[in-house]
Amino acid sequence: MFRKVLAATTAALLVSVTLSVAPASAAVKNGTPCSKAGATTKSGGSTFKCTKYALIKNSKLTWRTTDCISTVNAYLKTNSSVTAAKAETAKTVAALDLAIASLQESITALTPVVAADVKVETDRIAAIKVKLDAMKADTANLTKNAKNIKDYETAISWREITVKRLNSQITAFASKIKKLQNEKSAANNNLKLIESSASTALITAKTICG
Repeated sequence: MFRKVLAATTAALLVSVTLSVAPASAAVKNGTPCSKAGATTKSGGSTFKCTKYALIKNSKLTWRTTDCISTVNAYLKTNSSVTAAKAETAKTVAALDLAIASLQESITALTPVVAADVKVETDRIAAIKVKLDAMKADTANLTKNAKNIKDYETAISWREITVKRLNSQITAFASKIKKLQNEKSAANNNLKLIESSASTALITAKTICG
């Protein structure tokens, strides 16, 4: 009788020991449930930490390798930069759009004024050229008309400079608009780079975390 009781007790003890050792000796991997936040363990040459998986909303405590945790943290940091970059880019683009619109309004208002002034100057240039050509054609009096010819040529040169100056008012505004548009493109491209970095970091984190 005593032997039967001893055998039964020994068997029960072995079962109890087996059950208590199993969880500790069982293989741990990313996603294995755990109960104590911050606890660490080693399995398969990797160090695991009991934590909530940040890539899943309202996640429960699971074992995660230190590599998994570090890549997730890197993604979270980059992703927070995306949020800030979006806000800053939107603010920058809005300001640039206002400046561009203002310059375009200036061009719209100035264009007919410049066109009218340019026409006046070009008409005067044309009139002077008629007189200049006539004097140059009078070869018999070239010496006599030398001073007048020189004055007409100077007058044409100055009026041509005036035309260029008038047109430059439009081109100056156009150049400013182009510069602002380039700044806008640069801001949007920079945002895309930050978003791309966050996307890559997320893929890396998911790959390592399994």
